[in-house]
Amino acid sequence: MTDQRFPLIRLPDALGSKVLQTTNHVEMIAYSLLSKKASSTVKAFRLPITHFKITMKKQPQIEIQFSFISIKFELIMHENDEKMTNLNGLPINVKVTYRNNEIHERREILSTWPNQGKSVGEWIQHLCSINHPKLHYVADFHVREKELDIQTLRNTFPKLGSISIIFPQTEPDKPDILSAQNVLKAFLLNVKRVGLERARFQDHFSLQHIGMANLEWLSTHSSRNLRIDDALTLNAERIYLHTDHISLRDLTRFLKLWKKGSNPRLEELTICWRTQIIPNWKMFRNELKGRRIKAVSQRWKKFRITNCRAVRANINCKLFGGNLAFVQFISKCLRVLEFVVIKVIHSFKHSGKS
Repeated sequence: MTDQRFPLIRLPDALGSKVLQTTNHVEMIAYSLLSKKASSTVKAFRLPITHFKITMKKQPQIEIQFSFISIKFELIMHENDEKMTNLNGLPINVKVTYRNNEIHERREILSTWPNQGKSVGEWIQHLCSINHPKLHYVADFHVREKELDIQTLRNTFPKLGSISIIFPQTEPDKPDILSAQNVLKAFLLNVKRVGLERARFQDHFSLQHIGMANLEWLSTHSSRNLRIDDALTLNAERIYLHTDHISLRDLTRFLKLWKKGSNPRLEELTICWRTQIIPNWKMFRNELKGRRIKAVSQRWKKFRITNCRAVRANINCKLFGGNLAFVQFISKCLRVLEFVVIKVIHSFKHSGKS
């Protein structure tokens, strides 16, 4: 027996490539860290990445998905790092979690790697360079824990297709707002999907800051102070708004403007909010001059409206648990849209007919 390691990196290129083909994804990624040549060799394999997600928080995480296999890299930073303002810091080490979620296998392997002398930014760039994901790169930004300038964000991250901005549980301060603004300014031109979680909308941060970006999808979850009028500036195809309060009068005005030709790209709008009174869905329909549609369930109120371009839209209304109002707008454009039923909150029990 010997403790000497197999000298894979010193093998001839053709033979080394054949040996690499027998290794798993974790071993290939570990090999890519040895040298520039090793990195190029692994890139040549074009590993079949289906999903790639970067989570920017106190302990940054990078998760790579290969069909049933996922590999998560957690960069362990020093505890005294209160807020990261750049990506030059070296992690203490990197915790690697390998999961195989195939039904017949389902196993998890944990390991700890040295930092390889790479900073946080270099780890992000190296792992992103292995291969492009099948869809697009995804990144979540916890604004209370990171405050990165626009140039750092653009220089470090790949071309992102989806971003989420996550605000703290407490009231956001000026640095939180600035951090969120920087993320939008850095990536909004290219992204197709934007998510906002726990956003407290105000003068310095509102839906107007997203403006006319050509988005496929925009979502807000547990937001406050949302003004439906701000959605008039949006150019998104699908919008999902979960907020603390919405005026049915404001929503009526928004849809009346859609009937007159505003928001021409809008295909789906789903709004969920807390309400202290039972919404008058009949008055809502009458104000919009909607045509009633027979619903599958009596719990749903459904009607149809048509805009100045002869585009029809179905409106679905419901009250969950007595205090959670739900309105879904689905336009019938030139193509048939997939009808997606959003499960709002699973814990709410249906009570009576709304």
